[in-house]
Amino acid sequence: PSGGPEGAAPLLQLREEQQQLELGRRREQLQEAQQRLREVALEAQQAQLKRLRQTSERCWGNWDKLGGT
Repeated sequence: PSGGPEGAAPLLQLREEQQQLELGRRREQLQEAQQRLREVALEAQQAQLKRLRQTSERCWGNWDKLGGT
């Protein structure tokens, strides 16, 4: 009697285990993706700061040349 509840229980359990595994994998992938995002954001921020510093140095350099000390 494969149509009985006894036959369905192990299948349900298997399916639940598979779902748990998939969830775990997804969580790992999510964490990795978030980590990458953080790294990229940090790099972008640092690049922006560098650019800002360079432009402000250029501005102040010009200001000094103009004699505006």
